[in-house]
Amino acid sequence: MVPQRIWRLKKLHQAVDAELLVFNESQIDVRFLFNGALSYVRSCGSRQEALAEAAAKRAEMEREGWAFHW
Repeated sequence: MVPQRIWRLKKLHQAVDAELLVFNESQIDVRFLFNGALSYVRSCGSRQEALAEAAAKRAEMEREGWAFHW
């Protein structure tokens, strides 16, 4: 399985990536990597749930000064 990057945020010289890792339709992990190292994983029951988790984390980080960067 190849992870699919959803977004990347940067702040100074740091980067955070959000990725989806799809096992099947009912098991999808959303993973957050800090400077390329796995930081947090949450298993979700659907793609929609995983995307909502990633969106919530992105909004939280953008409030803290992180900026979108692809």
